[in-house]
Amino acid sequence: MRVDYHCHISMMEYADPEHPTVVSVSREEFLADLDAAGFDMAVVLSDSRTTPEMVSTFVSQAPDRFIGFGYVNPLRRDAPESVLRQRHELGLFGLKLYPTVDGYRADDPRAFRVYEAAVGIDMPVLFHQAGMPEPHDLLRHTDPEQIDVVASCFPRLRIVLAHLGYPRVEETLYVARKHRNVWCDLSWPYGDINHPSYRYLLWRDLLVALNLGVLGRIVFGTDYPGVRQKPYVELLMSVNRYAAHPDLRIPEDRLAAILGENARPLLPEKR
Repeated sequence: MRVDYHCHISMMEYADPEHPTVVSVSREEFLADLDAAGFDMAVVLSDSRTTPEMVSTFVSQAPDRFIGFGYVNPLRRDAPESVLRQRHELGLFGLKLYPTVDGYRADDPRAFRVYEAAVGIDMPVLFHQAGMPEPHDLLRHTDPEQIDVVASCFPRLRIVLAHLGYPRVEETLYVARKHRNVWCDLSWPYGDINHPSYRYLLWRDLLVALNLGVLGRIVFGTDYPGVRQKPYVELLMSVNRYAAHPDLRIPEDRLAAILGENARPLLPEKR
């Protein structure tokens, strides 16, 4: 089983931060890319521009291949009710939150209403946990210390931290070590696959995860369509070229598990 746990149907791409562009993908192109990389499923994420309604419609066209995630701004009064509606009326399995973009702390008590609603319907929550090249998207809203609080207060809430918490990777991995209900995805930071330094950086960060005992809670993600599945898989499976000694190699079976097996606790039961 292979699962890409971090995809979009339309997204802002920041390869050139001075000239960001919108990248969109059709259902046919999406499925073709999944097939080319040998992937069974993909998580499709909502945001303020690609609404939960749009994602619900998209994933319904191939429900055996797509898993939909909704979106709310927890500071809105109707956010908890919206979470329930997105599960029961739109059929969305999980929830994507953007503290950096929406300008709130993950441990803001007002956001706890959303976590309570998510726990009540066993809905996993994926946080955008990385810096953004927009001046108004503040890094203080990506501090893993805030997730430490949330994971402690809601031990039954399945939390996924996107982008390995870049640039606070080691702190993010340590939060996962502390809390068994926290996972991390690999999407985006290593996306410039044509530059050899990114393969090195991925190897380094996975070695830290291995040493902290959390490699089994790293799940595969691309930030598709900004990053495509096939070359990202090749990047992941070739990281050991930077291991100067056998003791520094990431076990091949553990790398393969990142591609799907590690995500099983985060999928609908029927999957």
